[in-house]
Amino acid sequence: MQPKCNNPYPKLLFIADCYKYTHAAMYPRGVEEVYSVLYCRNPRLDLSTLNGHIVAFGMRQAIQKLYSLHDEFINTPKESVQAGLAFLYSDFMKLDPTQESYAFLLDKWLALPKDMPLRFKLLPEGSFITSNTPIITISCDQAKHCWFVNFVETYLNSELWKSCFVATQAALFKRIEYDCAGGYIDDSYNFHDFAQRGMNGIADCYASSMGHLLFFSGSDSMMALQNVCENYGGDVSMLGSIPASEHSVMCLGGESGELESFKRIMRTFPASMVSIVADTWNLWAIIQALRDDEEAYMMIQKRPQPIVLRPDSGDPFAILTGDEGASDPRAQKGVIRLLDEYFGLDRVKIIYGDAITLDRAREIYKWCKDNAYNPTQFLCFGVGSYAYNSGIRDDVGLVSKMTWARINGKSHNLIKQPITGNEKTSLSGKVALNARYEVVQFLEQEISDDRLNTDLSLPSLRDLRAFCKQEFLRVVK
Repeated sequence: MQPKCNNPYPKLLFIADCYKYTHAAMYPRGVEEVYSVLYCRNPRLDLSTLNGHIVAFGMRQAIQKLYSLHDEFINTPKESVQAGLAFLYSDFMKLDPTQESYAFLLDKWLALPKDMPLRFKLLPEGSFITSNTPIITISCDQAKHCWFVNFVETYLNSELWKSCFVATQAALFKRIEYDCAGGYIDDSYNFHDFAQRGMNGIADCYASSMGHLLFFSGSDSMMALQNVCENYGGDVSMLGSIPASEHSVMCLGGESGELESFKRIMRTFPASMVSIVADTWNLWAIIQALRDDEEAYMMIQKRPQPIVLRPDSGDPFAILTGDEGASDPRAQKGVIRLLDEYFGLDRVKIIYGDAITLDRAREIYKWCKDNAYNPTQFLCFGVGSYAYNSGIRDDVGLVSKMTWARINGKSHNLIKQPITGNEKTSLSGKVALNARYEVVQFLEQEISDDRLNTDLSLPSLRDLRAFCKQEFLRVVK
């Protein structure tokens, strides 16, 4: 006999922490309406360069996916739903089916209506917000389904925190570029997303790597590109990448044939930029060989587009800016000065993508400015999972709390306020974010200038990037 869990149970049955599944039976009788808020509480990220702001992003996609899960549940044959509920409550949670609460809980699931019984209000995608600012409000005014509001909390937190984290990290990288350039670069390839291989599966990359594209145009994370095509208008004219080698390509030509591998790759892509990895063996020796070999040197000088040299291991700061303690005088000089001297940084540009962090990027940019180099003209940082998959939910502080309820006709402003942890004091009542980005609590009715709205449509990528630029400039100036 096949195990029960091989049955086609609807996915909606599995999207929450287990403790959520019995709360409906724990609510006091008379609950008629409830209201919850998802917000960022005391984020752990260093947001000083963004003046304390998190980037709220991914809300509409997460909710649209929730609608799809609800539709699948509604369209699943009733016997499969009932079997799934028995599997969860009886087989897994070991509840006694003869208990009144058991039948009560199953009835709650089986009574879910065809139309989602929840109302969502959301901030515009890409909004820059401070701590304790609502991102989503969730409400239900159908007494029988009020339990469903906080059931979806786990799902929304798990779907959203990573998108907010990556978008905020990208904004922090953008601030480094902005400070160096003295202004906002619209179509910037100075920070290139190379995190797909280090994400928690390609579905994770599909959602979260969109955060990078809010501020930068270069990405090798193709799942984000698919997301643009499917959800954000499909216009990729402001995005791109270039042909690039890797160590397997260089190894196949052998160490003795490394120079010829460079030439072969340049011949293969004669009219476009191409990135060539240069640290498979001896970084300093291959740079020297490219300079000393007349054919290679002239190929570089006469190309309509520069090549992009990719050193990719070691200490980025020491390799790019020079290591005074190195025995090789070329290593003492560093890649930036060496390439400038040998070829000109208009002919050979640089991409460095190993373990790039905000601190390392900031340090290298500062060195460049101190030494009369403009890194935005020749240096690209590959941002990988070291930066984009190194966070946890607490880094953006994403939480969801029920803040208001109507019980037996009476309104109640709810608050979590533990004396053992004041930092966990919650928002209370119905809330809004007014035109001045101020959080308004304890509302009796909706306000006319609330930035939270019920529009679940996704903007085009171009409109989204324009809004994120506007938000970025608002908070950094």
